[in-house]
Amino acid sequence: MSVLSTAIYSLNSQEEAEQMIGMAGGMTAAYAAQPGFEKLMIAQDVLNPLNIVTISWWETEEAVAAWTKSQDHRSAKSDSGGQGLKPKLEFGRWASLK
Repeated sequence: MSVLSTAIYSLNSQEEAEQMIGMAGGMTAAYAAQPGFEKLMIAQDVLNPLNIVTISWWETEEAVAAWTKSQDHRSAKSDSGGQGLKPKLEFGRWASLK
């Protein structure tokens, strides 16, 4: 069984959207180093390109909770080019996949 963590972010400009998409490579590498991580997907809404969706798969709820609360998570965002980027989080939750 996997745990799915999702979020939809609303950006303020196309430049911010491009900045967030540009973070994907660095964030994927940082996620991959985390215990319990399985997969990360980042997608841009084709109808509203200022909306970015992130979906990550984890072995357990504890693994995703530990990652999102860690200093490593904050550092990865900064190191991947997220300095000054403050998207509005529209949605986020975990769901068990069977």
